Amino acid sequence: MSYGSLSTFAETWCRYSPDTEILEAAHNLVDQYLVFSEEEHVGNDLVDEIELPVPKPVLIKSFGLVIAAEHRPHIRALLIKAGMTLAQYCDNLGPRIRLKPTTPHGRPPAAQSRECERRLQKKLAAVAAERIELAAFYRRAFIEAMH
Repeated sequence: MSYGSLSTFAETWCRYSPDTEILEAAHNLVDQYLVFSEEEHVGNDLVDEIELPVPKPVLIKSFGLVIAAEHRPHIRALLIKAGMTLAQYCDNLGPRIRLKPTTPHGRPPAAQSRECERRLQKKLAAVAAERIELAAFYRRAFIEAMH
């Protein structure tokens, strides 16, 4: 998945003013996602993106705008971390896949079909790849905003 640039937010990508309606709307969408994320207790689970309160591409671009506008490094780092959780929302996933860490001896292995295991491995690989893409997108957002 390629996120492109934030040009869909008019020409505010590099030439925004903190008072712009677009930046305020992006902040509102990010806030809405943060509240949703807290209420849903997603943790490490994989969730169908249909559960998101706002379409995923809109949230990704909103995070990019807010990250680009943020001047405090510690807040920007927290925004990037929160934005990276969007990778856990997968297209056409179906029911939530709960992932809970355990010790190697913590519980007996559950009987799962090979198909189920393959599906989980495929989704985990896709999530990892998307995290890399999101990190690059958010880094690019910050760098472009600084120039």
